[in-house]
This record gives sequence, C-alpha cells and structure tokens, in this order.
Amino acid sequence: MCVNESIILLDIEGTITSINFVKEELFPYAAEVLEDYVKTHWNDDDFKEDLELLKKQAANDTSLEGFIPIADDGEDAKKSVIENVLWQMKNDRKTTALKQLQGHIWKYGYDCGNLVGHIYSDVPSVLSKLLDEGKKIYTYSSGSTDAQKYLFKYSCMGNISSLFTKYFDTKIGPKQIETSYTNIAKEIGVNCSDILFLTDVIEEAEAAVKAGCNAAILIRPGNLPQDPEKLLKFRTMKTLDPLVNDE
Repeated sequence: MCVNESIILLDIEGTITSINFVKEELFPYAAEVLEDYVKTHWNDDDFKEDLELLKKQAANDTSLEGFIPIADDGEDAKKSVIENVLWQMKNDRKTTALKQLQGHIWKYGYDCGNLVGHIYSDVPSVLSKLLDEGKKIYTYSSGSTDAQKYLFKYSCMGNISSLFTKYFDTKIGPKQIETSYTNIAKEIGVNCSDILFLTDVIEEAEAAVKAGCNAAILIRPGNLPQDPEKLLKFRTMKTLDPLVNDE
C-alpha cells in the first residue's frame, strides 16, 4: 500500500494501543486511586487547573441524569469531586475536564511504576520507516495530550515519544465532527488532502473524509465490530505494516 500523504494522523486506542489496555488497566487504575489522588494533590497547581475545568463542566451538566454537583470548598468539595468524576467515568464521558484529570492520574501511575503503556509491536518500526520516508506523524485522541505523552514515554516498547511531531486531543474538537480535522490541518499548516487518518472507528473516519482527509480503518484484536457495508468504503488493516510494504 503506497502512502502518498505527507501527514500520518493516528488515533490511539484500538489503533496503536490495545482497547483492553485502556479498558482493563488505565480506567480501573484511575478509579482505584482517584480518592487518594484528589486528597493528596488537592493543593497542587496541576490539580487546581483540573478542578477549574471540572467545575466548568459541571455547570454544563446540571440537566443530565444522575448529575453530581461539585461543592465549593472544604471536605465536601473533595468528596463531591470524587463522586462527580466517578459518575463521568461510569458514563464513559469524553469531556476535556475528565480526560485531563485522568491524564495526570496516569502520569502518577507511570512515574510510580504501576503502569506500563501498551503499544502494538508493529508500531515503532513502521513509524520509524515512515519518518525515514519524510512523513510527519501526529496523534489525535480523546485522551488528553498529557496522557498521550506519558503512554509513549513509558511504553512497553520503550520511550517512543520522539516518533511524534505533535499531539491533538478533543480541545481541537470532537473526533466525529469534520471541522476537527480541518482545524488540525490548519494547525499543522497543510491541506486536509495531505492527511491520512488511521482509526478503528468508522464514524471518525467518515468525519475525516468529509473534511477532505484520507482515512483507513484498523481492525485490531478486541476492537468493536464495525458495520461491514460501511467498512467497504475504507482501506482496512490488521497492523500498520501495509503502510510501508507493497501489499
């Protein structure tokens, strides 16, 4: 498969890291240490920023079922933050506030040696070859840019962060909205047609294509089944190897 595009834009979960790692290790770890993390880091600058984002998000969530408000101060505030975050996690929210906090919790886990990031074995070698061909590699994930950096720095394949030019998260826009991809192209300084987006989610690929990008679907072990008819519109791969092999 010949890659004509100069920019490779990578989704992460289900594309270059295992969904099982995210669902069975990262998310449970964040929930497990949340209470201790909030109490221990309450006065840290990073957490103060996280708290402000959580409060802003809470102000927009008041009409949602099961919503848990965040108290203003004291021990009640800590308890309410913990309960609000657990509520968001239970409902698999993709809010920037939640993702930023999770990223900081995961950094804590990586630093302590409690977490090691999963990366598929084909990823480093393929991305290295693409770089040798003059391609530039970016990521776009619902996880925060910080969470992405830690995953690559503390990965099971070693520190592979040097492979990536820049990281994008949902601050640039939701992943299933085409304007997010035009925003990324503007940020990079290229045309959408210069971008090949790789993901495991058809709706994300469709949004990228609407923006003028090219897209392909990764079918990794554990990924959710995709609509067979919609899949026919895209190139599909089980690994990244076809990007550098004549297949």
